[in-house]
Amino acid sequence: MKSFVNLSPSPTRVGRACAWIERGDGRVLMTGLEWGGWTLPGGGIHPGETAAQAAVREAWEEAGARCEVAGDPMTLRGTSGVEAECFPLRLLALEPSPEGRPVAWVNPRSLPWADDVQLRQVLAPRGETPLALALPPLVARAVAGAQAHGFSHSCSLETGRLLRTLAASHPGGRVLELGSGWGVGTAWLLSGMAIGARLLTVDADPACAEAVASLLAGDPRAEVRYADWREALTGGPFDLIFVDCAPAKGQESLDALVNALRPGGLLVVDDLSPPAFLPERLHGGDPLREALFAHPLLFCTEVSVSRRETVVLGTRTQ
Repeated sequence: MKSFVNLSPSPTRVGRACAWIERGDGRVLMTGLEWGGWTLPGGGIHPGETAAQAAVREAWEEAGARCEVAGDPMTLRGTSGVEAECFPLRLLALEPSPEGRPVAWVNPRSLPWADDVQLRQVLAPRGETPLALALPPLVARAVAGAQAHGFSHSCSLETGRLLRTLAASHPGGRVLELGSGWGVGTAWLLSGMAIGARLLTVDADPACAEAVASLLAGDPRAEVRYADWREALTGGPFDLIFVDCAPAKGQESLDALVNALRPGGLLVVDDLSPPAFLPERLHGGDPLREALFAHPLLFCTEVSVSRRETVVLGTRTQ
């Protein structure tokens, strides 16, 4: 891990701010992270300092960019869920980073940069999201509904894209989602499913089931039930099971899940933490991972969908 000088350590920060520095050709300035990769220049707001002042200061300290504020901020949410006020800054001069960090001018409208967690949040309200990365209309409606009702447990964007890809690999398949939530994962699955595929999604919360049923009204491929997840397994076998409710993510649940899969069927378990972010209770090992990888009827692999989330995919072998 590369170590950089920290010119403004503070245990009493009162928020976060970052800088969007865009030059004439549309490229944006990013600065190096200690663990690798790139980020918009930014950091903590000190007591007595405005968010705008913090953005200007951090741009200088991290990237050697002398700047002035050029517009109103927007709020960005990082992978950890922490929010930062992002200010557009006008570049006056660029010098070597006082903290010793590398810098890069990247094209935020081109992959892979357009999918960066910070950059895509700036592009979206500008209407500059590349078409290939735009949310499917049904997903956008589900996300808006979840946000409007304060539902914060929807699957991540990265997991959603994976679900769409996996659903598309079973053109005539039967798909089961355990834990409908507010329908975000459901919408991602349907966005990848062919006309001949069928989806059953269940939730033990009647309000969630009702909301998703309303969202999917008129789609003949989808059935929504207010039910316990175990009850849904009796409708198997399924080609894909997305496990998105906590009660089904236990060692004791695994045999029932595998038995509801066809040979060749796929089990998808999301929202797992990579080692760098494991909670202390799992430092001695993760029983769910152990059970998945040791199951005699599964071949499993773990896929990193973002810096903070991994997904286990398990294929039933026979």
